[in-house]
Amino acid sequence: MAAITAKMVMDLRGKTDLPMMECKQALVECDGDLEAALEWLRKKHKGKMSERADRATGEGRVSVYIDEARKTGAIVELQCETAPVAKNELFIELAEAVAQKVASGSEASPDPESIRKDPEIDAKVTDVYGRLRETMNLVQCRRLEGAHLCSYVHHDAKSGVLLSLDKAPESDKNVGADLCMHTLFTKPLAIDRTGVPTDAVDKVRNDAIELAKSEKKPEQIVDKIAEGKVNAFYAERVLMEQIHVKTDDYGKTKIGDCLKEAGVGAVTDLCVMQVGS
Repeated sequence: MAAITAKMVMDLRGKTDLPMMECKQALVECDGDLEAALEWLRKKHKGKMSERADRATGEGRVSVYIDEARKTGAIVELQCETAPVAKNELFIELAEAVAQKVASGSEASPDPESIRKDPEIDAKVTDVYGRLRETMNLVQCRRLEGAHLCSYVHHDAKSGVLLSLDKAPESDKNVGADLCMHTLFTKPLAIDRTGVPTDAVDKVRNDAIELAKSEKKPEQIVDKIAEGKVNAFYAERVLMEQIHVKTDDYGKTKIGDCLKEAGVGAVTDLCVMQVGS
């Protein structure tokens, strides 16, 4: 059996950031072979991960990746057990790697489990687990393509937005980021009226008609009242018709008009994510 020196243990610790005794045990089991010891540790931690798989993961972070051309990107929700781990640099880097992996694929809504089991991601998760010792679950992932992508992740990384525009802004270069902040705040039901579920609109209209009739409104204006309620519903829940929340920058201007002033015609896709929802 090869003699296990302090330098060998330190070299393995430098690669894994694991306790000295655990590194020494791995080297002893693998007769001093560094690469074999690394694989031994991965298998050991994978077994430990399986044992803890049912532990609650109520914390985590949202991470976004956008390529240099700003035409392809992804947003993911990666959960862990505790808040300190969610803020740990290793966990942050893992979430970023997962987002990049999703962006490199071809599916708009890939199965989180298939991404989690990807060999590259699985190895990274196992490595991070070995250092942080917490269960980690990929809960949501979404890939977007478009002429111009923009994003915003809240300062606590608990929520974020990724959206695509039909073209890059020509004038106001902050309009994309500001739009993402607006979207995270208002959480619109759809980008435009065509995306709103018909049953949601019908409910607003029918409720308005019933209320108007119960209040003995003249029959000839009941339909007008109902359409007014529907239009108010659209103005509140449809992104392109909402008033921009950053009124200090955009005044009381609709999102669609704000984009038009910046040379953008439309939002072509969007995704809002929040940890735990």
